[in-house]
Amino acid sequence: MLRQNYIIFTLIWMVAGCRTDVDLIAPEARERIVVYAILKAHDSVQYVRLGRLFVTREDAAAYAARTDLNVAARVTIIDLRDTSRQWVGVPETVLKVPDQPFYPVQVVYRLAFRPEAGRVYRLIADVPDRPDLRVEAQCRVPPAPYIAKPETLLPQAGNQYTYPTWDLTKKYNVEFYSQFNTTLPPQTPAYELRVLFRYAQVRAAGDTVYKTLQIGPRRFVHQGTNPYQRYQVAEKEILLTAYANLQEPAQAYLYDSTALSQAWQLELTALDTILYNYLRINDPATTDFTTVKPEYTNVQNGLGIFGATNSSRRYFRIDACSQYLLRLNNAPPPLFTCTLE
Repeated sequence: MLRQNYIIFTLIWMVAGCRTDVDLIAPEARERIVVYAILKAHDSVQYVRLGRLFVTREDAAAYAARTDLNVAARVTIIDLRDTSRQWVGVPETVLKVPDQPFYPVQVVYRLAFRPEAGRVYRLIADVPDRPDLRVEAQCRVPPAPYIAKPETLLPQAGNQYTYPTWDLTKKYNVEFYSQFNTTLPPQTPAYELRVLFRYAQVRAAGDTVYKTLQIGPRRFVHQGTNPYQRYQVAEKEILLTAYANLQEPAQAYLYDSTALSQAWQLELTALDTILYNYLRINDPATTDFTTVKPEYTNVQNGLGIFGATNSSRRYFRIDACSQYLLRLNNAPPPLFTCTLE
């Protein structure tokens, strides 16, 4: 009986001692550095963005809008194959889009070098007088994929050449190898495919705006162990996306349609393993509101991502039907059936 009374008293004490409000500020929360840096082997300039992880009891958006979360640090990237090759970031100020509800000034660190495929790079960020905030990360640059289709150039009569033609109303197989040396095993877990289109929007006489339309990225994984890969673009996928984006008021949409025009471009980007995992885990398409999303980072003593990409490009032309359906260059209808249906 005494044991039962003790148990009942303990339960009453536990219930009475419960609070209805929950403290969301974790007691172990501390200031940390967040890193976002993606090395791009096809660019000669790299950028590193640093920020401070903050914890506040007030509205987070309001706090971020008036609080400078930039970090003054010494940012260094080192080539681990040859540690004498080091680059120090130069801070640059970037103004954010005015309607974004965050602090209007962003500081990024600019490093002038071109990463090399196969090399491992280490990033170090030191904050003056704060050794506890020092962060490190490293990544390996993947090889650039070798695109076999679309082809580079096609020979024409009279020693002339042209870029291959893509009928956007039909499905299309992009064929490639994981790297230029087609005999080596694949080293890339995933890729992103983009199509870029450069054109001019003639809004009125003397009022022409030059634009670039990006379609994608479409992300997909490397299949199997064969270095040869094929990605199929669905029928009218590029056509319908381009059509939907070319609906602004204009007298004409113009572009260079000559044989060696680079107005249409296909870009295939190799993702390193770290970056691919980061993108996959943070992709809204792979999670829902009931999923506990793991915090994925390769930054020691901090958060964020330090990854790498490597890209290859091919140029192509579009056929007469595609040009007519997109209303480019005031193209006339072809002699055969040509519709968006």
